[in-house]
Amino acid sequence: MKRRDVNIRLGFTLCSMAMPNFMLKDAFAALPGTVTWGGIYLLEDRPDVMPFTRRALEMSKNDSPTGKSVNKTLLQEIRNTDWSGTGINLRTGLKKEETRYGMVFGLASEKVLAKVYLPSIDSTQYILRSFGYATVYDIVERRIVSCIAVRARYFDNLPGKPDPAQMPTFFFNLLANKDQPGSLTRFMVNEVKDYPFEEKYKGKYFQVDPVIFSDLALKNAASIGISTESYGDDTGFAVTTSFSENLRSPLVPYRKTSAVNREMLSEMKIVSASGDSALNTALQLKPADCGMEITHEGWEFVITASSDTRNQVALVTRLSFRFYDKDSGETFFNQSYYGKQEFVELINFSIERKSRLFMLHETIIDRVFSGIWSEDVRGKVFDGEEITTKSQNTFIQADAESWDMFTVENDLVLARLPRAFGS
Repeated sequence: MKRRDVNIRLGFTLCSMAMPNFMLKDAFAALPGTVTWGGIYLLEDRPDVMPFTRRALEMSKNDSPTGKSVNKTLLQEIRNTDWSGTGINLRTGLKKEETRYGMVFGLASEKVLAKVYLPSIDSTQYILRSFGYATVYDIVERRIVSCIAVRARYFDNLPGKPDPAQMPTFFFNLLANKDQPGSLTRFMVNEVKDYPFEEKYKGKYFQVDPVIFSDLALKNAASIGISTESYGDDTGFAVTTSFSENLRSPLVPYRKTSAVNREMLSEMKIVSASGDSALNTALQLKPADCGMEITHEGWEFVITASSDTRNQVALVTRLSFRFYDKDSGETFFNQSYYGKQEFVELINFSIERKSRLFMLHETIIDRVFSGIWSEDVRGKVFDGEEITTKSQNTFIQADAESWDMFTVENDLVLARLPRAFGS
């Protein structure tokens, strides 16, 4: 018997008390005016930040994979997309007409999770991530209308050994190639129609605040050379993007703790690449109503079998999530999740353990927010969900003992989400 079936009758009663009485809109609500596409840019303009993405953005028609820059490639794809059913009037190339609303995409972080050479097949496996925010702003009132966090993903096996010179090209494809699964351009032309940019919302705004490491996690991090500041930022971006992707909601962006300008924690830099924007500045973000406290409880890599060429490894970890009202301090979601991943580690030819750890944490985070949105996923995670691929076996389970209260807390998050008036 599934453990959630034990108290199903009581669960139905409690769930009906906490279930929000609204339906979230899938489509954009119509903004009262044309929205001009302003382009894509780096949120932190420093040479040491996102070096591969920076080089990708600098590519011109002479050295880019498409014969155009990232911005011009993305601009062309937006022009070729039918926006008539979205409820948002997204325009491009308005040289003389100044519009009230603009949309831009600010890039916040890049990650190279793997570039592993496999000599048996003379191929290199690449796994990349890019995190950022699709932002609509009001030029007249100089304010942010809404931010949607977005994660672009790249996975490919390419012939030959790793070639560092090709990394900017891979990030170019991650941003601008609509045929690349998980790319930003694919998001813009396929998924953006379903994201709820609004002029006004009811509900609460969420923000990751803070990311915590337990004493055990601090020791674990030191043992494999992980910077907790950097890894905390990686966690913050993963939570932020998973929140928007799975709950289809705007939020207050997570900003890196190492930001040069601490005011960046309360502002969003707007840089238009269209060449005709009246706005290249920083605008105030809406204060968050609810905080999302994420705690790394710890992790361990256990070698269960080994030989001269490979290890059989089990990685175990636990993450805790506490969501709270920033004004009252009230906690309305407080859950922990266990994760285990078993995989084969080839000596000298494997994904680094810190990357494996991040990808397992990313998977747990995704299942947490998928479970908040979907009762079906929630049930799988409560019972214990096994995800098997050719190269690894992953198990994720919520620590909660009561299905009833677990569901109540998930629905309390849903009830607070930003949503359109009338929905």
